[in-house]
Amino acid sequence: MCTADIIKGEFLNFSGQIYFDEWEPTNSWIDVTLDASSLSLDHEFHKDEILKDIIEGSKILKTSLFSTIKLKSTKIERTSINTGIMVADLTLVGETHPITLEITFENKMTDRYATKIDPNKVSFSAYGTFKRSEWNVLYGLDRVGIRRMSDDVQVFISAVANLHNDAEDTQPK
Repeated sequence: MCTADIIKGEFLNFSGQIYFDEWEPTNSWIDVTLDASSLSLDHEFHKDEILKDIIEGSKILKTSLFSTIKLKSTKIERTSINTGIMVADLTLVGETHPITLEITFENKMTDRYATKIDPNKVSFSAYGTFKRSEWNVLYGLDRVGIRRMSDDVQVFISAVANLHNDAEDTQPK
């Protein structure tokens, strides 16, 4: 049996807010918007415009109709001193459904050479999967063999944020 290709990419343009409560991470939240047409594919075989056109076009992301992808946390649970589970609403192609991500947070961020701690930055990463068919993105699911496309989409988020103490930023917008 053939398996689906793994297509790796990232969205280059995004904006949003992260609130991190270092004393009680369950009070933390994120609200991020991605530019759906800023996809960059990172494998040489997947850099051609045909694949990018398929993903951004009417078959998958439909970026001419839905220019953004939104991720907004609804619940964060702590599972250990630096890990947790985040439930978030993912809005993709105009539909919003919950997804669950495993998160790892650090109280303070080291510099890129890990030689000193920067008390003004925080970092976290999150990982999870979702089935694109739940958003009615069905292109390629009916294929068999070498051109089959998986229903599973893996999500990996890595973020570094500046810390500040503005009281107005303690509530999600």
